[in-house]
Amino acid sequence: MKLSEVLHYLEKSGKNVFSIYDAAKIMGKPTAYASLLLSKSKDVERIEKGRYFIKGTDIYEIASNILFPSYVSLYAAMQYYELIDQNIIRYSVIALKRHRPIIFANGVSIEFITVKNSMMFGYVNKNNAHIASPEKLFIDCLYLGKVPFSELKNALEAANADGLIDSKLIVDYAIRIGSSTLINKLGFLLESAGIDFDEEEMLKLRYHSSVKVHGFGSKGKNKKWLVEYD
Repeated sequence: MKLSEVLHYLEKSGKNVFSIYDAAKIMGKPTAYASLLLSKSKDVERIEKGRYFIKGTDIYEIASNILFPSYVSLYAAMQYYELIDQNIIRYSVIALKRHRPIIFANGVSIEFITVKNSMMFGYVNKNNAHIASPEKLFIDCLYLGKVPFSELKNALEAANADGLIDSKLIVDYAIRIGSSTLINKLGFLLESAGIDFDEEEMLKLRYHSSVKVHGFGSKGKNKKWLVEYD
């Protein structure tokens, strides 16, 4: 079987990102033979040892098909939903396993953020790419603390204006994770963004000491949600 036929078969199978074992199995040849053929091809690029993608594959599909399970979140997911104007070159992948960052020749990079098993939900399949749902995106940002609060608030307001956010679902996601400090932060975020939600339920579950959020733009304290911000 010609390599072009192998790649066509992989594409038809939804495997634009594939392993050397996938290619060797289709060829019916040893992995060393498949590796040699792939190294000479202008139609594929190497991600890391034993893993490749067909040229033209979307970066979201590449990033979320290196580890299983995994999905793209944080700024990269914000960009996917057109909630920010920045041109993202670092794609954050939520995964259960550790993995070193991957940097491509064009400067685009993929970072892997390891989480516990209870965080591995709330993502959707978009053309073979696994992306955080709009609701899970904001939960991830709050839980991991990697996005300044002011940017998160602006993105949430944009998502709400576009009809992307189900306020009940985002609250359910926070409760499912079981972090009381996350409840405080989410309550403060939703209220700051002017989104209606079940405050009574959230207030019952909040953490009873102060929690901190960063990147608000000014210093202060919200007594209702017991959030100290700066």
